[in-house]
Amino acid sequence: MAKGRGTVLPFPDGSPERLEGGYKNELLRYGAVVLRLTRAPLESVAWEHELLRTLPPPAVAPVAGPVEWEDGRTASLFPYVPGGPLDRDDPAQREQVARWLAALHRARWDGGQRPGASSWRDRDLVRNAWWDWELVEKPPVLVRAYEQATAFLADAPPLRVGVVHGDVYRGNMRVADGRLVGVVDWEEARLDWLAAEVANAAWELRDPEGFVAAYADAGGPAETGHLDALLRLRNLADVLYSLTSKARGEPYDQRHVDYLLAALE
Repeated sequence: MAKGRGTVLPFPDGSPERLEGGYKNELLRYGAVVLRLTRAPLESVAWEHELLRTLPPPAVAPVAGPVEWEDGRTASLFPYVPGGPLDRDDPAQREQVARWLAALHRARWDGGQRPGASSWRDRDLVRNAWWDWELVEKPPVLVRAYEQATAFLADAPPLRVGVVHGDVYRGNMRVADGRLVGVVDWEEARLDWLAAEVANAAWELRDPEGFVAAYADAGGPAETGHLDALLRLRNLADVLYSLTSKARGEPYDQRHVDYLLAALE
């Protein structure tokens, strides 16, 4: 089943249970472990594994891998984390995420940038791993937001760079009995502006002022003076990702696109 680095993944026999995941992954549960199959390159996943092994819970570290699967995908084994997604309407759960994010952003990491990843300050805004500007539809509101983002990044403030999760989303937070017990899906983890991740988390949790205050109270090191501009970057990236998927005939959600375009007005 697997090859590369002479490793065999030690998961139990039996019929797996397919779990919900993103567009990029296949997740198969074998009892206490989950097999993740991704198209991400082996060296990128190896970087992710090294990072996760340096982080305390609720980050979920792998138990085996990565290895190259028969079909060219990269395979890893993770422990299964019971629980459900974060309830972003629960103030106590939002505060737990703020404390976790502050701790992550204080983490020291000497492993350099993730192979193949780019930060906001060095990203190609025409074509990158997330979008292709030449493929997408270009309504006026999107063109204005793109031009504003280009201007902001051309004269960007000196924001702190560090490890980011890259996809702070309620579905990637595992909660049991009201307690944050796991943070999964680190495929977008990289070195980037910490403040950009705070803006994304504040948007996702629908309580910008409260979340930023809780993050700061927990010792979060990210600057908070440019969150409006960074939030626009976040929404621009999201809508460009969706419109690129649409142009390529891949799954996307038109209602989500319309929502983001309205937010960029």
